[in-house]
Amino acid sequence: MTTTNPTKAATPQTAPAASAHAPREGVKDTVESIIVAFIMAFVFRAFVVEAFVIPTGSMAPTLLGKHGTLTCSDCGYEFDYGLTDQSQSRQGTVDAGDEAICPNCRHANSPLSVNDTKNNAESGDRILVLKWPYELGSERLGPQRWDVTVFKDPADGTTNFIKRLVGVPNEVLMIVDGDVYTAPLAVLSEPTRKTLAHYRAVKHRLLWDERSGLGPGDRDLFKQPVDAAVLAELEGKLAIRRKSDEAQAELWSIVYDHDYPPQDRDDGQPYWAPLARSGSAWNAESRRVSFDGVGKPADGLTLLGDLSRSAPIVDFYSYNVDAQRPAFDRTPIHYPVSDLRLAFVLVPRSGGGALTLKLTKGSVAFWARIGSDGHVSLTRTASGEDPRGAAPLLTSRVDPMAPGRNRAVAFENVDYRVRLSIDGRVVLETAPDQYAPDLRSLRADWRAVREAAYRSQPELREAVRARPRAEAPRIYAEDTSLELWHLAVHRDVYYTPVIRPHEVSEWCAVGWGVDGNPIALGEGEFFMLGDNSPQSKDSRLWDHAGEHMKARGEDFQLGSVPRDQLIGRAFFVYWPSGLRPEWLPFVKEFGIIPNVGRMRWIR
Repeated sequence: MTTTNPTKAATPQTAPAASAHAPREGVKDTVESIIVAFIMAFVFRAFVVEAFVIPTGSMAPTLLGKHGTLTCSDCGYEFDYGLTDQSQSRQGTVDAGDEAICPNCRHANSPLSVNDTKNNAESGDRILVLKWPYELGSERLGPQRWDVTVFKDPADGTTNFIKRLVGVPNEVLMIVDGDVYTAPLAVLSEPTRKTLAHYRAVKHRLLWDERSGLGPGDRDLFKQPVDAAVLAELEGKLAIRRKSDEAQAELWSIVYDHDYPPQDRDDGQPYWAPLARSGSAWNAESRRVSFDGVGKPADGLTLLGDLSRSAPIVDFYSYNVDAQRPAFDRTPIHYPVSDLRLAFVLVPRSGGGALTLKLTKGSVAFWARIGSDGHVSLTRTASGEDPRGAAPLLTSRVDPMAPGRNRAVAFENVDYRVRLSIDGRVVLETAPDQYAPDLRSLRADWRAVREAAYRSQPELREAVRARPRAEAPRIYAEDTSLELWHLAVHRDVYYTPVIRPHEVSEWCAVGWGVDGNPIALGEGEFFMLGDNSPQSKDSRLWDHAGEHMKARGEDFQLGSVPRDQLIGRAFFVYWPSGLRPEWLPFVKEFGIIPNVGRMRWIR
């Protein structure tokens, strides 16, 4: 029987032939591999993940556009400030003589070494956008409220925009006092749905006629508030849309971080100070705030300075260089913000007393009491009332506050929900039936501001200036000795509820979806807002659409983004602007060293 040996060497006649064909086969394989790689890269980019560059500051400080970074010369706090994208901004250029106001201590920092005139701006964040979940059409994986979303600009269909998705299909949306309120269209009465549909149809007619001229009657339609009966029904059916925990963590902005106290306590700069004029057991002169009051009654500490005396806590963004100081006698208008977060590390020393935290919103105050024995409680009172004697709204228990065991504490009042967290765990939280907005009363309280927005910029400024100021956060302690490390106050994002008249078309009134001008989102329509609300041209301000949108007829309305214009969900900053070491002459002007520390997830 004969067998074949597969390992037998090639005969002399066949060896040269195999050798001659090898180079051609190798080249062919290489070319095929390159082609396949290009195809796979194209498919990956088209359907899975795509990279984008952030050009502007409408999402700052979550995502940075063309910008500069500096360390405050007074308090040492590092922050970013925006430069101008001339293609999308009405601002003038930022030069070395301009001032960037520190968000922490309000110090004016000048000159600005990174500016437009030197053409040495730090580049915008480079991000990765996940596309395939939006492509699948799955309700669970598809667009969700509070996603940071990339989409096509409805005005031209080619420019990519990035905003936070806040409104979803088949609901009516309205922004009141900085918060987002929505209601399903299905719960509204037939007359209200018809009225909202009528406004949508009128808006479409105006969109078609905007370039050929509008009659006075057409223009006046959007210079008057929506029918009072419709707004009255919405006041009873709209519900606040609380941000997801992930989005909320991103949307806190610094008010004052005591790890970075100003060197000189100038007028308007924040600082912690005892409520008692003398004999207080509090010491806030160092970064570690201390209370040495074993055996002593309750004693308080309050945040003072520009935050509570000359102006309230406001929607001030240091990123917006032209914003100047947050004062009401200057432009632009700043709105008071009372959704706050107080955070610190509690370092117990001795004593059996308690620490009490106070946050106020409007006429309501919440008091979180943390006892040394581990008992915690939340009490609600009128803003000027003493909590002693009032029944707690909520109680719970945690491990006792023992010396040597530091505890991370966070107390927040945001979106009409109050939380106390200890060591990252929520131990007390209000339910909607315990604390919720009264939209009818809230809108009545803001009526003067809303009506002024329809008239003029000076009247709007005066109406906002007359708004009540939010009380600064307060901290009380009794019969205990302790320290507070890393003491910081943050504020929530504040979505501007009325738009400055000079920023919108004369027929656009005060913007879409703002207080008094709700927007009804139909099937497959979404509403977008920028995190940098005062400097974001988003769904509130869109007054033009491209021919590709007009061709859809009444299936498209200004202020919305159709489902098929969404590209994907932003999820990671893979290349922030580069580091600029001072000792490298060229690099400090044009940073090219990767800043790995600023790579981050997008929430």
